[in-house]
Amino acid sequence: MTPRLLVATRRLALGLATLTLTACSDADSGGVAVENTLEACTDGADNDGDGFTDCDDQDCWVFVACADSTDTTSGGDADGSDASGDTTAGEDAAGEDTTAQDSSATDTGSVACDASCTPGSVVGVVCAPNPDITINDAQVTIEGSCGGQPFLLEAQSAADGSYAFDEVPCGVHTFTVTKGSFERSGNIEVLPGEELDLTDPLSKQCFRATDTPIAVLDGQWDDLGGLLDDLGLAYDFFNKDGVAADGTYVDLLTDAEALATYEVIFINCGGDHGWMPQDNPDAMQPLKDWVLAGGSLYMSDYAWVYGEWSFPDAIEFQRSDDVGDMYTDQSPQLIPTDQTVQASVVDGSMAALLGSASMTVTFDQGPQIAPSMAGAGTFAHVIGTFPPLTALGTDFEPNDVPLVLSYRPTETAGRVVYTNFHNDAQTTSEMLTILNYLVFTL
Repeated sequence: MTPRLLVATRRLALGLATLTLTACSDADSGGVAVENTLEACTDGADNDGDGFTDCDDQDCWVFVACADSTDTTSGGDADGSDASGDTTAGEDAAGEDTTAQDSSATDTGSVACDASCTPGSVVGVVCAPNPDITINDAQVTIEGSCGGQPFLLEAQSAADGSYAFDEVPCGVHTFTVTKGSFERSGNIEVLPGEELDLTDPLSKQCFRATDTPIAVLDGQWDDLGGLLDDLGLAYDFFNKDGVAADGTYVDLLTDAEALATYEVIFINCGGDHGWMPQDNPDAMQPLKDWVLAGGSLYMSDYAWVYGEWSFPDAIEFQRSDDVGDMYTDQSPQLIPTDQTVQASVVDGSMAALLGSASMTVTFDQGPQIAPSMAGAGTFAHVIGTFPPLTALGTDFEPNDVPLVLSYRPTETAGRVVYTNFHNDAQTTSEMLTILNYLVFTL
């Protein structure tokens, strides 16, 4: 199966799963009420229409009123999602906080909380929609009020995705996890002197599949859609002719309103090989404007031309970095097939995630693009030195080649990430860990 067909097949399969998920989802079904607040979990109604009422609904199991109802025999959420913990959306259909307020417990919203707000603790883990993949460096906050005094607690997830709050006033509070364009928010109930454990499969506060609108542009030599599939993220898929896809490259990139519906765009290496900015300049300005307005962009290998056209000073490439020279003898396609590089991991968060400041990077689908240096404001996360190469000429500079780079063109712009290696075919376990990490920085 070709990479294009593989991505399309995965996209269609995921679409079927998404239809199942959205049938009972407030955020995605256009107004179905939620059942994940203390009030909704004690009103005797099946608010989200999933066939489970109050404490029979897994979404209510974080509340003490449902402490004895955590029957796990169902094997997953009633909405068809896995055990990624769709337990607390935290908002009603209108986006308003629906936390119940109980006058007997000051402003904590919890009948189990005393007036002095005796603290408890919270432990958990941040994860992708695939709950087996944890996320480091996410911002975790608990916000609430007790005795008329508001509070805000903050933590950051560790390399294994874990976080902990030791002193949390008891009560029902707003809980939020954020990283890049991804956010999960809801309500949790903290009991006096007790630990709320959000680490098990039924209570993990994982990011949801469809909360961040994502587009993937097809290519011939990479499979970023497959990467997102493995993370459990949903996306719309665009290719050259729109067949077995949600539209075409050109239709998306020339339509500013369509672009504005997405927060993140992934562009595979190849882009149907001949489809490049020099052939369709009318598609490039809307993409540049979209990034400047806050959209985040991931470019793989040959997709360097999109960033170079839009922000030519962000990354310098070996030989010519004029996009018109792509596929000419001046192109920066200088890394031949079957190269293995021991690279330095300069990014401390990446190194902590890998447990090492070095990694192995393979290039087995050459020729691939050779950056030369990071421009002002651009960070090179991974840098490699190649053995002497002569296969594509002697003008390749093998030392200190940036392999993973990112930049933000302005303070209000989105993030742009570029890797000159692929996730398809040539990925090592270390490379896959880095690629998963990069997705959640966008």
